[in-house]
Amino acid sequence: MSRFVTLKDVAEKAGTTVGTVSYVLNDKKGRYISDELRRRVLDAASELNYIKCNGASSLKGMNRKLIGILIPQFENQFFTRICLAAEEVFVKHGYDLIICDTFDDPERENAIIRRLISQRVDGIIITPTAKGAENTQLIRDVGMNMVVVDRPLEGLEAYHWVTTDNYGCGYEGGAYLRECGHRKIVYIGWKSGIADLDSRETGLRNASAPDAEIYSYYADFSPEAGFDITDKAIEEHPDATAVFFGFNIQAKGGVNVFRKRGLRIGEDISVILIGSPEWAYTGNNDFAHLDMEELDLGRKAARLLLDLIMNGSAEPNRVIQDCVLIEGSSVRKIKKEER
Repeated sequence: MSRFVTLKDVAEKAGTTVGTVSYVLNDKKGRYISDELRRRVLDAASELNYIKCNGASSLKGMNRKLIGILIPQFENQFFTRICLAAEEVFVKHGYDLIICDTFDDPERENAIIRRLISQRVDGIIITPTAKGAENTQLIRDVGMNMVVVDRPLEGLEAYHWVTTDNYGCGYEGGAYLRECGHRKIVYIGWKSGIADLDSRETGLRNASAPDAEIYSYYADFSPEAGFDITDKAIEEHPDATAVFFGFNIQAKGGVNVFRKRGLRIGEDISVILIGSPEWAYTGNNDFAHLDMEELDLGRKAARLLLDLIMNGSAEPNRVIQDCVLIEGSSVRKIKKEER
């Protein structure tokens, strides 16, 4: 059960009354409060991580039927699909969602968490930033229900986590390229600062043939950066037979490099990516990709959070699902004599 710090808690720590604490924290004027007492109240509130409740007082002790969802990249279909799938589950149980984009900014993530706690939401689903373990400490401190989806909380063990096997995505894609005869592969990645995401490249390397050459390049998380880094990689390694995009946002820009250079995808160069954005398989596109089944992630995370809300705390639950390889015409099979 949630245990939020109250005005009474702050008053006891500061050695004063609830009325005085309320007066100070609401920055009211007209009544004399000594600087020393004001400092004691503010210090006590800070030490106890007091967060003012902005919810209706009539709802005290009751569920507000509100769920907070924090995602790092709303423009990424992977995360919008998670939100849509989660919403399907919550709406059936009468819950509304507050969906927030952190833009992968730890400071913004921290501010949003504090706002959601002040709203006394019934639970939070979060895909954390690189400082997620630190920023979600407050959620754990107040005992608010939380489910982490996709990325882990680095360095922590005891939390509820629903994810797709990132290492497995890299490994499945690498094994597919190996079976198709590719030995010179460009990997386009993003230095996320999150080890679990970085394991995509490790999976690729471990699945590749012993004599394979993997050329790794990293760029910012955007289509434009994906284009620039892919162009550089092909310029420096014109003998590469395949490009493995570790993130679909970079791939969206990167695949345009081949048209610019007059390379035919699936003939002159092979392409595979992690993720299943619509552009990868609509129209004439038929890209080989690793489907992370984000709709399932969203549903599983929502059901787990609902169970926590309705039935109370439970032992930390980790749900790690496999990715699904979708073969496509963007990867060519190389004969032995061509290698």
